[in-house]
Amino acid sequence: MSEIVRDVSPESLARANEDNLAQGLADCARAYGGEVREEPDLLWCSLAIPAAGWNRVPRAQLASETLDERIEWVIARARALHVSFLWDIGPSMRPTDLGDHLLRHGFTDIGEEPAMGVALADLPDTLPLPEGVTVERVRDRAAQEQWVRVSCEGFGMPTSAAEAEIVAMARDDLGDAGAASYYLARLHGEPVATAALTLAAGVAGLFAVATIEAARGRGIGTAVTMAPLLDARARGYCVGVLQASEMGYPVYARMGFTEQFRYHLYHWKPE
Repeated sequence: MSEIVRDVSPESLARANEDNLAQGLADCARAYGGEVREEPDLLWCSLAIPAAGWNRVPRAQLASETLDERIEWVIARARALHVSFLWDIGPSMRPTDLGDHLLRHGFTDIGEEPAMGVALADLPDTLPLPEGVTVERVRDRAAQEQWVRVSCEGFGMPTSAAEAEIVAMARDDLGDAGAASYYLARLHGEPVATAALTLAAGVAGLFAVATIEAARGRGIGTAVTMAPLLDARARGYCVGVLQASEMGYPVYARMGFTEQFRYHLYHWKPE
């Protein structure tokens, strides 16, 4: 287990975001039975399912003499698995013009994604719950399946992705030994929102924060985001990080998250 990060400076939050994304994704991919290629210059993870977010390169330090070869290796592996994938470029990525090289290899520039962080000590002492809302940590496979279906609906993902994720995530431990912890919000008993937590690289990393369309605008997203962060703080963690969607950004900003940088995202898909 990595040493807990206690430095909450902007520089530390930025490093923590990149480190948590890389380690958390790799931990989840291994736990879900996926493929992880982790070498000094490259980290590639894949679940081989039709959801690009689970097939990606979150870390690369590529030398100029092997740059094209390494990019082509990643493409060849994705082509063999018949998956599309993402390449996240953060401030530590090398070379600094990596994005230009990806474009030349057939990638598409799909824009930016804010990297945000918060000092967990600044969060409220109690979980704010709108009327009729409960938030639970997923402890059984039935609730985990509900979690996957709600998450996929919230992100507008196809049913095929949900079915594949259910099979993959069922391999993870639902206790504290798991690669991630899963949180499910219910409105009057019906599952409507999700979040997940990875305690990786010494910080609390959030992912898969989603609310189905019919339940948006009621404060449920804030509640399901806050619950795992408060749990992490109770376990001694000091820093929370996430990568924000356009819809989620104002929610996180109101909670106290600040933006450290923006990932530049490149997408590749098979012909």
